Order: sequence, then C-alpha cells, then structure tokens
Amino acid sequence: MTFILISFIVLLFIYLFICHYFRFHRVKYILTNYNNVHLDYHKAQAICHLTSALDMPFLSRISTSFALFKTYGIPTISRLLVQTKQLTTLDVAGRRAEDTSVLINEFVFHDFDSHRARMSVARINYLHSLYKNHISNDDMLYTLSVFILEPIRWAKKFEWRSLVSIEEEARFIFWKTIGERMNIENIPLTYREIEKWSEDYEIKYMIYAKNNQICGEATLKLMLSLYPSWMQNFVRQMLISLIDERLRLSMDFEEVPYWIKHFTVIIFNIRAFFLRHCTLPRIYPDDFGQGPTSCPMNKYGRYQRKSYIFEPWYVKETWFYKILPFIRKRPGSMYKSQGFKVEELGPEKFSGKGIEEMEKDAENMKKRAIFQIINQSETSVTFRVDLASQHAKNRIEQENKNVWGTAFDANKHLIGPQNLSGRSVFDIAPLDGVIPPGGKKQLTVIFSPDHDSDFFSDLVRITISEQPVKLEFRLRGTGRQNTVYIRPLDNGNIVQKCLLPNVNDALTMQMQTTDPNEKGIPNNILVLLCAQFINGKYVPAQRELIVGCASVSSGPKKNGDYTFDNLKDINAEGFNVDVPKSAVEMGTEKVVKITWTPSANFDPNETCRAAINVTTKGDIVRIWRVILIGYVEIISSSDKRSSRTSKNRRTVTNDTRSHASFGGTSQRIGKQVSTQENNSNTLTT
Repeated sequence: MTFILISFIVLLFIYLFICHYFRFHRVKYILTNYNNVHLDYHKAQAICHLTSALDMPFLSRISTSFALFKTYGIPTISRLLVQTKQLTTLDVAGRRAEDTSVLINEFVFHDFDSHRARMSVARINYLHSLYKNHISNDDMLYTLSVFILEPIRWAKKFEWRSLVSIEEEARFIFWKTIGERMNIENIPLTYREIEKWSEDYEIKYMIYAKNNQICGEATLKLMLSLYPSWMQNFVRQMLISLIDERLRLSMDFEEVPYWIKHFTVIIFNIRAFFLRHCTLPRIYPDDFGQGPTSCPMNKYGRYQRKSYIFEPWYVKETWFYKILPFIRKRPGSMYKSQGFKVEELGPEKFSGKGIEEMEKDAENMKKRAIFQIINQSETSVTFRVDLASQHAKNRIEQENKNVWGTAFDANKHLIGPQNLSGRSVFDIAPLDGVIPPGGKKQLTVIFSPDHDSDFFSDLVRITISEQPVKLEFRLRGTGRQNTVYIRPLDNGNIVQKCLLPNVNDALTMQMQTTDPNEKGIPNNILVLLCAQFINGKYVPAQRELIVGCASVSSGPKKNGDYTFDNLKDINAEGFNVDVPKSAVEMGTEKVVKITWTPSANFDPNETCRAAINVTTKGDIVRIWRVILIGYVEIISSSDKRSSRTSKNRRTVTNDTRSHASFGGTSQRIGKQVSTQENNSNTLTT
C-alpha cells in the first residue's frame, strides 16, 4: 500500500512538472520569435491565433461577447438597435448574436487576406452603410476599442495568465487593421492611446438611457435562455457581477450582493489555478467550428458551423446533437442547418443583397493603406499632398530613362508609378485640407494597377502651411496575377541593359512578345547565365529563381506546387535545375538553382538558348515559359577581361553583376481574390 501511494505521488509530481513545462510553451515561443520583430498584421494575426485559439479560447469567446454587450451602454448605439428592432425580441436577438459571431470568426480564424475574411468585413461594411446616417465614427471606434481591450482585461482578471505586452500589441494591430478596412477614421496609433481614448469616451458618454436598459435586458434574457428556469435568477446575478460599475449603472441593473461577486471570482480563480498547474496545453486550436478545415464549403456552396453560442444557426444536423440530453435548441431547418453564405448574414430583409458592393469592397481591401497627419501645434495648419508622378518631368521618370535609354517609351508601363492608361497607380484622398490644433487628418491611399509589376513606386510630398520643408516618403506596390509565382532572385523585374551579341535582341524580343489571352501582359521570364572561360576551362554559371506561394484558399494542405516540365530539352544544352519539382507552403518561397555548363566545344563568341515550361498549381494552374540564355565571359590569367569578337563589335555595360532578368513583368500575387480570377495587389508605405 505504501509503495502504491509513493508511486502515485511520484507520478503526480512528474505529471505536474510536465504540465508546468508545456503550459508556458506557447508564450515562450511568442517572446522568443516576436520580441524584436516589427509586427505587421500578418504576424499580429498569428500571435492572436496562438492566444485565442490555443491558450485561452473559452475566455476569449466570453470576453468578446461581453465586449459587444458593453457597447449597449452607449445611448447612441442602443437607440439604433431599439429602432431597428434588432434586440427587442428573443428570436431576432439570437440570430443577430450568431450572425455577429459568424462574421467575426470569418476574419479571425481565416487568413486576413483570404477571400472569406475580406468578404466578412465587406458584409459588415455593407450592413453599416445602410445606417450610415445613424452611426457615428466615434461609436464605431469605441466598438473597435472594446474588442481590443476587453479580452486583455478579462485575461488579467480571470485567466490562468495575463497577456504579455507583445500579445497586447498584436491584438491592437490586428483589430486596428480591421478598423481601417471598415473605414473607421482617427484610430489611435498605439495600444495605450486607444486604451486612454476608450476610457475617456466611456466617462463622457456611458450614461443611463432607457434604450440601454432595453438592450441590456434583452441580451441577458438571451444568455439566460440556455439555463433552466430555476437557475436563471442566480445566473443573472453572476452575469451582472462580471460587468463594471459604470456599465451596470448605464443599464440600471440591480446591485449584486457581495457574496455572489466573491463566489463568481472564486469559480474563475479555481478554473485558472487548475488550468495553470494541472492541465496540459491544448493541442488542436479551438476555432469554434469555423476554421478553414473545420468549416469548408459544402456541395451547396454554403458553410456549416460545428458549434454555436446561444442558438444553433447554420449548424449541421448530426446524431450527436440528436442524442445529447438537456439541449433546449437543436440544429434544424428553422436554424438553416444547410449552412450560411456571407451575403445572407444580417437582418432577413437584407439577405442576399449588396453582393456587388461587397465584392468591390473586398477587392479594394488589399489595395488600401491609411496614414495620419497629426497637428501637435496650437494653431490650425493647412496641408497639400503631391505625387511626384503628377509632374511631367520628375526625378523618378528621369532615373528610369537613364536606365532604359531608348527602350523607355516602349516599356514605361513596366516600371515606376504609371498604369497602361498613363495615370498613377496610387490615388490619395484628400489631397488638401485644414487640420485644427491638436487634430488629426486621415489620408487614404488606393493602389489600382492595371498590369503586373514588382516595381510600382511613387514619391509623396506633403507641404504643411506652405513651409519650404516638405515631408516625403515613398509608396511601393506589387501587383500580381497568381497566388503561386516565379521571380528571379535579384533585381526583381528590372530588365538590364545588355549589349552582348544576340542577347540584346533576345531581350527586346521577349519584352515585346505577349500572349493575347493575357491582355498584353508579357508572360516570359528571361534568365541570363554568364559562364567564365579561365585558362582554357569553363567555370559553370549559376542563377537562382524564386518560386513562392502567397496564398491558397482551396485544398486541405494549403500548399502550392511547381514542376519543370521538359528537363531533357534544356539538359541537352548544358542547363540543369536542382529541384525540378516540389511543394511550396503558403507564405513561403523556395530557391531553385539553375546552372549552365558549356560543352567543351562551345564557341565562347556565341550564346546558348533554351526554353523550359514551368507549371505552377495554386488556386489556378499556370504555365510559365522560362527563357534561358547562356553566354561566356573570357578571363585571362591576370584576371583581365578580353575583348569579344563578333560580326558587330559590342561591349558589356558596367551593370552585369546580376544576369537574372525579366523579359516582361512579374507574375507574383500578394493574395488571391477568387478561384476564378486572381487579380490582387499589395501596397506598402
């Protein structure tokens, strides 16, 4: 008996040690990998996913629900909800809560630039646009702020650990990007600033109103509908004890006895202690049954959820829900168990409406950037925004002319800021205005290229109150057609001047060769390989191609892949590819090395040409034509270059250190728009 007891104690200590070791594994991973990294919204979403889907999914869900509940304490928000009858009856309130949850989960649990995520934000924008005269920017900004702040506060009070500063910053960046895509203006620039702004807004505007009470009571009634009637009064007291005093007063809820508040805190503390010390961390993410793998599109073009909060809207009917006892509401046709479409979410009278507006909005989300001008002075200032490309004689165009020479006019659409139409790819609004003392002005940049390029660029100059010193920064954009792309490793798609015999003609030919099905966009990729001839021996040339996968919205593995199709043809000319076939994970790139070894009897005064087709598979299948041109550079023993002899004597320009060039434009994409037509663009400032 003693031996069994000792063994049990030893095993218990081992188990607790293992729990403690792995319990903090993810937060250590976050601190290690993101501590000194500039966070963009992609990294921010990855951090938020680790926190909310793996470390603390239950409290993240509860705190988000209470964040939405908190907005009903603002009279201007609650008044609109009462007027539209979105919370006056239990049936309407239940569906509204589930629709809101579905829309949020779509952009939280899916890649932020995926079509599903962008369409969910576009649906929110469309529904808000129907009431644009009744929704103020400040009310939308306050709603955004509580979605940032409440989960952080709840984790600090009730969870097994608080969020570290990187997680707080990531949550701010992620939701700030959501706000920008919802066209919310004057979003504070830091987490601390929005925390202070939200607190000040509550102090000023969270006051009692009858509509607040109506919305609050309707929401509590919805929450209590999950419990039997004999429990509802006690559960009501516990729920009220979870909200702060200012919100309670704004809804005129009764004051809760101290012992119920204390009891509620004890329950959460026991849960937190047990999770922190006695349980292993979650292995699989809890995406609320709405992630890419847990909620794929069914044969009817709809998405069926696996779980719900209050009512089983859009949840698939399964035997589990049929036999599960104590379930008051079960999935069925009345709850649209066949699934949802994003364009049908929201009030029934708007179901299926606004699809064109949503598609346009979703397409523009990847092409929009927002920045602010802040006036920290005590007087009003004027501002004027100029794009360098607006002027006929600008430095960028002159630089490009210097590089391209006589070929500039024929190929100017491949470089710089210009579209094929001649207009700049960047539009900024507003271009001028007045900023009051201590005020801000939000400027929106729209990136609208009409062809593919890696090298869209324009210089922005901002003049403040006609001062001689101007603020300057550069906009850069990348336009892509395909989610899986190929590009040379160096120098992007800037075709180099090269006066080698026969090579310049090949460059010009490839720049002007287009596929009629591609709307005039050059298809081919040109790679130049320079072998060296030293002391009677050839030194092989090597260049690298990049095959990348920006995003894949279909398939279980979320990978793209590529295949070099006709290797024997190029092998006969001395060209070789090290990895001719491979998968490429989403968001990564693979380096493919191409080498050329001239044959022993190769004439160094000639060029060697070959072509190979590369098939890439992502959301769509694409065949690329890679043109390989090899030439020889003769180097004497004293490391001096010899002159070349040919029918027309020419020399190599100084800029020949990189021979990987494009015979046209890049075919890379930031993120896919749809499985039918992948025209997408990315913008950085």
